[in-house]
Parts: sequence; structure tokens; C-alpha cells
Amino acid sequence: MNIKIHRGTHQIGGCVTEISTKTSRVFIDMGQNLPGNGEQTTPEQDKEMVEDIFRNNPKAHEAVVYTHAHEDHVGLFYYVPNNVPQYIGEGGKEILIAKYGLIKKGHELEYNVVSAVSAHNGSESQKQSCERLAKTIDEDKEKIHRLNSFRTWQRTKPHALPQSFEVGDIRITPFFNCHSIYDSYMLLIEADGKWIWHTGDYRMHGYMGKGLIPTLRRYATDIDILITEGTMLSRDDECIHEREVSRKMAGVMDAFKYVVVLASATDIERLASIKEAAKKTRKDLYICSGYMKQTMQIFTRHEAEASKGLFAFHPKYVGYENSKIHAMQKKGFVLVTGVTHQAFVEELCKDMDPSEVLLIYSSWDGYYKDPEQVKVNPRYKMFRDAFQNVVDIHTSGHADRKTIKQVIETVNPKEAIIGIHKDKGQTLESLELGDEIKNKIIR
Repeated sequence: MNIKIHRGTHQIGGCVTEISTKTSRVFIDMGQNLPGNGEQTTPEQDKEMVEDIFRNNPKAHEAVVYTHAHEDHVGLFYYVPNNVPQYIGEGGKEILIAKYGLIKKGHELEYNVVSAVSAHNGSESQKQSCERLAKTIDEDKEKIHRLNSFRTWQRTKPHALPQSFEVGDIRITPFFNCHSIYDSYMLLIEADGKWIWHTGDYRMHGYMGKGLIPTLRRYATDIDILITEGTMLSRDDECIHEREVSRKMAGVMDAFKYVVVLASATDIERLASIKEAAKKTRKDLYICSGYMKQTMQIFTRHEAEASKGLFAFHPKYVGYENSKIHAMQKKGFVLVTGVTHQAFVEELCKDMDPSEVLLIYSSWDGYYKDPEQVKVNPRYKMFRDAFQNVVDIHTSGHADRKTIKQVIETVNPKEAIIGIHKDKGQTLESLELGDEIKNKIIR
């Protein structure tokens, strides 16, 4: 059995891990580089890298298995050869299909506009734009087709035994975990008599995080090799629980009539924190994102009953020509949105007293503080700067140092510990681990 980390030991995101035997191999994640992390690559370079990976060390049985649907883990799926099966959790697949479906719809709307203008004016540049958009739409369709072909597993029900699947002589068992995107998993991998535990991205301070250590104690009892993420190794702060996020949000929501919350459409736990805070302050919850509307429907369908309503989402949807706007301006509101809807939010708030409007910034602060992040993606800083009153209320989607240490000590693998998804220069050795465990870290 061999393990090869193609990418991810010296950068956050862009992860690609290969586990192989004489006849089989699986790739855990096929991730796109995050902006500002690692060496930036073009789509052509990404495609070439994936082609090289599959060209070398080919096996009779191959597959790609995704821990979750964040782009830095699944973003290169389109370049995987058609004959290689790709696996992901059922909810993750639904999130990806919703996302790429809306991307395609946006390109189609743009094509219709450019095509109409081109037919009227007939300029060469507009004709070329139509051709580029038509090609992009074809690629969108192919991506959706590829996503629809993904094989899936369902989240294991409480008290049920987890289900495994096989790729040649490699057996994989997914275990649901807590992360800042819905339907994230850890993986138990059996290959050539060796047992490998791959954590994916995880945390313990979310509503779903309480099962992390009990799961490890029950199922990660005889592990040879542990592969763990280390995103927070460079930070000494201990993350607050999502319940505390919600409590803090409710406290500031009470002081303002109009509240805008900047948050991710795929983070089921953060959206629940916002929903609960709005309920506590007796403010109606609104959304203006079609993608968020779809993800909330996915969350509600899968998790509302099991969570006793915590993950049941029934917000009011508002658009440019929506009659709800007048009621919002009169009564007050909590609007949760993403950075792509800044124009709508500014239009909504333009006639409001700025002193009565609050932005709760509930995303990573590096997006507006780190000059490199601002350079590659300025939308977060632009959105934040548009408001007179701003408060940051956030907690990481990743495990803090204390939790990483606890995971390593709980699993205590017999042979080796490998750290991935971490900043360059950061090592697991920086944790206060005993010498016996520390000596197992692969440097």
C-alpha cells in the first residue's frame, strides 16, 4: 500500500491524496487551489496536472472520493477521466448540481442578451462573445452531466452501522462529520491490510460536532495511518461554538431595525445560527439568493425532522420587483446574503437611515484584512465597506489546535501521522504532543 500527497501538505485547499495497492487506487479529493493559497494555477495547468496524475501509476480499479463539496476539495472533478467513477455524499451532490445549474442559467441569460445585441449591431467582437458564451454553456452542461453521474452514499442514520463500498481491493467507509458546508465526511480506508483514517475538514464547535470524538473512539480504534487537516495550526485562538455565534448575533440584532448578514449559502449550521437569532429578536428572515433558496430546501428536506426543527428553513424570498420590499422597509428585517448580491442590498437599503442598518460580517476576516486575499477577490471588502455599521461575528469551519491535538491523541495511529490542508511552514509538531506520538509525524 502506498500513499502519495500530490498537493496539500504546504497549502490550505487544493488537496489531492492518492492511496494505491498493486491493483487499485483511490484519490481522496481533487481540489482546486484557493485564491491566495499555494501556487496559483490556470485551468489549463489544472487540467494538465490531473491528466498527468491519471497517466502515471494506472491501476485496473480507480475512483475519486470527495470528503465534501467545497471547491478546494472537488473543484477539479471536470478533468477526471470519464471512465473513473467519482463518489460523494448524497447531500454534497445535490449542492453541487444546484450550484452549477445556476451558473449555467446565468451564462444562458448573458448569452441571450449578447446575442440580441449582436443580431442588431452585428459587430465582430459581439459575435466572438456569443461564440465564447456558447462554448461556456456547453461546458456547463457537460459539468452538470458529470455531476449527475456521481455515485453517492447516504448519511448513516443514528445507531445504524456505517455502510462501506469497494474500489477493487480498497474498502472505504464514510463517517459524517461537522464542517462549514453541509454533508461533510471523514473516511476509513482499508488497503492491503492497512487501516487509514482521513479526517477531511472537521470541527467540534458546530451543532453537529459533538459526535466527532465518540465516532473516533468507536471506529478509529486500530488505525495504522492518520491523515488530518491542520488549517488552524497557525492560530492560537479557541473557536466559539455556533450557539455562541447565534447568541452574539441576537444581541446586536436587537439594536438595529435593519440587519444584513453576510454568510455562506452552503453552511447549514451558520444559517441555523442566523435563523435562531432572528427568531429570538422577532425579526422576519429574508433571503435574496436563488442558490441559498435551493440549499435551504436541501437542508430542510434532509435534516429538519432529525434536528427537531433547527435545520428547517422557511425564509421569505425577496427580489428587485418583489412587493415584500415595502413591508421590509416598514417593519425591519434580517436579510442573509452573499457577496454576489451587493447591488441588490444597496438598492434595498438606499432610502434607509444608515444609522439604522447593520451588517453582520459572518465570514473569514482574512477576505477583507489580508491584502493578497483582497487582491484576488475584492468583493468581501467592497461589501463590508458599503456599510456604516459593521460587526464581525464568526467562528471557523475548521478544528482549532486543541481539537486537532485531541483527534490525534484519540486515534493514536500505530505507524504514521500526516498533516495536510495547512499553511506552508506549519507542522503538527507545533502541538503539545507526547514524544511517542510526535515521532510518528511524517515531516
